[in-house]
Amino acid sequence: MGKKNFKLKISERVCGIDKKTRYYTSPKRATVIDDEQLIKMASDDSGIRIEQIAAVYRSLFTQVKELVCNGHSVQLGDLGTIHFKIHAKVSEDLEGAGGAAVRRKWVGFRVSKHVRDLLYNQMNFVTESEVQ
Repeated sequence: MGKKNFKLKISERVCGIDKKTRYYTSPKRATVIDDEQLIKMASDDSGIRIEQIAAVYRSLFTQVKELVCNGHSVQLGDLGTIHFKIHAKVSEDLEGAGGAAVRRKWVGFRVSKHVRDLLYNQMNFVTESEVQ
């Protein structure tokens, strides 16, 4: 398998106290694939009817949401692991600890070693020629 080309874009911005022009590199995302497109792609790839894949897909995501919201980490094949995270302040006494200390809640994703290998070893970065 050859390296995959990943497009980058360069943006020009005036910023900082000195108001100098600076250049920022960021990924150029081709498109956002929604649920229906992903289901159709999986159906085309596997030969399984769209309705069957859609039912399984929605059931899987319902289960993942429930599990993560109940404190479980869920491994998503060789993509990585999704998990619930919190950020809580440190308390000097027991009354200030627990739920009262939670300041931020979010869902985290830990990418797998397999995907990290793809990102670091099998990607070729291609930069657009013009500055946007």
